Amino acid sequence: MWREEMQNRLSSFINDNKGISEEFTSLPALAVVMIGFALFFAMIAGVYYQHNERVKSLDKYEMANFILEKLTSANGLLAEKGIIVGGTIDKKKFEGVGNSQDNIEAIIEESRIVGKEFGFKLVYWEEDGVQTIEWTNIPGDVDKVAASKQVAVRLNDAEIVLGVLTIIVWGAD
Repeated sequence: MWREEMQNRLSSFINDNKGISEEFTSLPALAVVMIGFALFFAMIAGVYYQHNERVKSLDKYEMANFILEKLTSANGLLAEKGIIVGGTIDKKKFEGVGNSQDNIEAIIEESRIVGKEFGFKLVYWEEDGVQTIEWTNIPGDVDKVAASKQVAVRLNDAEIVLGVLTIIVWGAD
């Protein structure tokens, strides 16, 4: 008798259709979980992309800084040309080179920097205010990267002022 009663209860429990709704409630939960996974992977992909972009940007800046240091060192190309003498930029020579496309191309070729082009910009302070000399070869419509350093600028034989020399680099990546 006890066994028959258990079978009847179990049979009524199994055959009762009023409480069967689990399959329908698990689908929305599964959809929410899948949306969560998709958002997580989208965020990870975005972080990875941003990290790569920052690394590339840092590499470009380091390359520009390397070129700046190479050309402006005591035995660098600008020192060989007499533009930088004793760590001081001669304003007249710098301006003369920057205004002649032939002189700029000669310096770029003699620098032996392959695949990159560059130009210089010199900003210095006079009594009249801030003055800027920019080489004429710097394009306006390409991706560029710049690095700067403080320099002394010889205006004439009696006057030396503070300035900032910036190299602007562009070219094939």
